[in-house]
Amino acid sequence: MMAFCALRLQTLAHPLICRMRLSSVLAPPQKSRLARGALPSHVRLLSLGVGSEDHLKNSTMTRQMWEYAKKKEFKLNLSELIKFGRDADKNTLLMSAVFLQKELPIRLGKRIQELQSLPVPMYSTKAVTELAMLYEESFFRILNHEVPRHSRAEESFSAMLIDIKEKHRMVQANIADGFLEMNRAGVPKWAVESDEIQQLLNRFYTGRIGIRLLIDQHLSLRRDAEERREVDEIYKRKGIDARNRPKRFVGCVQTECNIKEVILDAVADARSACRMHLRDAPNVYVEGMTEVTAPYIPEHLYIMLFEILKNSMRATVELHGRLSNSHSPKYGDDLPPTKILISGGQDTYVKITDRGGGIPPQSLDRIWNFSFSTAPQGMLELSGFGHGLPLSRLYARYWGGDITLFSMENLGVDCYVRLGVPVNSQNNSIPDWKKRENNAGQFKDAP
Repeated sequence: MMAFCALRLQTLAHPLICRMRLSSVLAPPQKSRLARGALPSHVRLLSLGVGSEDHLKNSTMTRQMWEYAKKKEFKLNLSELIKFGRDADKNTLLMSAVFLQKELPIRLGKRIQELQSLPVPMYSTKAVTELAMLYEESFFRILNHEVPRHSRAEESFSAMLIDIKEKHRMVQANIADGFLEMNRAGVPKWAVESDEIQQLLNRFYTGRIGIRLLIDQHLSLRRDAEERREVDEIYKRKGIDARNRPKRFVGCVQTECNIKEVILDAVADARSACRMHLRDAPNVYVEGMTEVTAPYIPEHLYIMLFEILKNSMRATVELHGRLSNSHSPKYGDDLPPTKILISGGQDTYVKITDRGGGIPPQSLDRIWNFSFSTAPQGMLELSGFGHGLPLSRLYARYWGGDITLFSMENLGVDCYVRLGVPVNSQNNSIPDWKKRENNAGQFKDAP
């Protein structure tokens, strides 16, 4: 027994992982899930991460980070982002920067807390530990920066945000590496896909969306302010009233986001990715209310559609194309096409239909789990390392929308993307937000 634990300790660098290995053999959990009330105390301790709230508070996190993590995040909605950022000027940028210096440490502190609350087998991986250290570094950089009450400090603060955003670009890859490290270390499958890990990652990634949104919005407002000055000078020379200039973006929010345009961008990139890996891709047809626009963040919509379309095209080529077991595989235009339907009113919808054979019934409950993928080995890059679908749903839910899948075995999948925002009317590019919010009670930033 001691020799076994010593061997596992050398491999995994934490004694509790040895206990986990033994407990999985002696008392495997029912339903392949971590159930705190039904497991021995040392396994319940494991499911809580490093151990307890006191341990996180006093040893892993500094008291300062802990105090910020306890504060409430400011709730965001698209209408407020549009109202605040419209006609951004110097004062707008200063107010935005001061707000971010107060708000970002709260959000970063919560993300650190969530990472350190992950079960020991995952948090002790090199990739996740380094990620937590990166968040701690960003926390203190923002907190210790000079308060951006004047233009020079705001410029320095914005340059720091650009650097932080770039350093956090590979967060998804770090989490995926953490899962791979656990698999290589022999951590049981039920522990890798535990509810604790999935719930914590859902909260972590939702919070990360908010952090990147705030940074993107501030940096985009800086761009807007610079462009506005240039346009105002041109309009002034031509004797045109600058208040009549068209304005489609407020920061990173597009007030008249053309749904079809974003779809076509996602389709083009998804087909290129599919051709790169599978040497073929099905055609895609877009129908319905193709002229619809809505106030939305194009980048968020693109991420959702691109991930869904990649999965759809891969499944279609694998079932019907050169990789299929069929005696008469189909190629190019002969592949069953993917169909996209746009509709909208008080909400905005995109329906994606494929003939990729559907999702196996035994996999339906796991498709929203991080690290799970229906893609065969060697195709993980095309499938987003098992993060594509769950991340896409978080982006949709961030603004009150959702993603729903209906699978017909041996036929295909209907995927419904609801954006959670009303379409623009013909007479007004900004919809009736009050009516929409009363209807759905949405647009709230996730806790």
